[in-house]
Amino acid sequence: GCSAAPRRTAVPFGVERLAGLLDAADPGWRDARLCLALSGGLDSTALLHALAALAARESVPLRALHVDHGLQPESAAFASACEAACRAAGVPLEVVALARERRYAALAERLTAGERLVTAQHRDDQLETVLIQLLRGAGVAGLAAMPARSELGSGWQLRPLLDVAREELAAYAAEHGLAWAEDPMNGSTRFDRAYLRARVLPAIRERWPAAAETVSRSSRHFAEASRLLAGLAEADAASALDDGRLSLAALAALPRERRVNVVRWWLRQEGLRPPPAARLEAPRPPAITTTGL
Repeated sequence: GCSAAPRRTAVPFGVERLAGLLDAADPGWRDARLCLALSGGLDSTALLHALAALAARESVPLRALHVDHGLQPESAAFASACEAACRAAGVPLEVVALARERRYAALAERLTAGERLVTAQHRDDQLETVLIQLLRGAGVAGLAAMPARSELGSGWQLRPLLDVAREELAAYAAEHGLAWAEDPMNGSTRFDRAYLRARVLPAIRERWPAAAETVSRSSRHFAEASRLLAGLAEADAASALDDGRLSLAALAALPRERRVNVVRWWLRQEGLRPPPAARLEAPRPPAITTTGL
């Protein structure tokens, strides 16, 4: 079980470890421009401090973006915390006023070609993501959770901290005397993540102390399986695609699991969200074309 898994003795979080994590996520990061998504909370503030030192050492351009949701009185405090942290780190900051659900769209729109958006999701966030996806009945792609590197707009999103625990970031922030803002929404158990953090994860960690590490390992296995399914779907689609349309006759010749896999893959390729599994597995689906969706 998880409780028996040995804990790895990792190098404490800092500039050197961050360099190694970025190398693992994206070997070409030194030749690109970096943009940090800065919330003003503990995680991204610690990442800002270490990343600013690393970028200066490696002569890599670095800037920061903060999305001000304006949904609560504390929003102004978060923006002020970001401004103070960036001023201390010598990093230029842009503050964007936008609703929370448009956050990633706003960040993607502001990336230059090939620029890397660095975000501060860590190992505990990955654990929460996998559990939420599992409870929502997600498939392999959903349980793969957050990748260390993914396309975003005209650039890339990097998550170098997925193997770093939040307690390590807290220790780093304390060591360097960093100040950050606390989001009151994190304490509201009406939100799924906050409920997991406050009510569920303490009990899980008491029984299985290494849960975050082992679940993170499982998410990597799911990511590998997801890539294999995508490769199979691409191969199956080679004989089923005709001028942007999927041939129903070609789909019918495939086993059910591969048929559903092809349709999911094709919809994602077209930039569309696949429908629920029950819809995909309907006995007589309608003709499938991008113009009809």
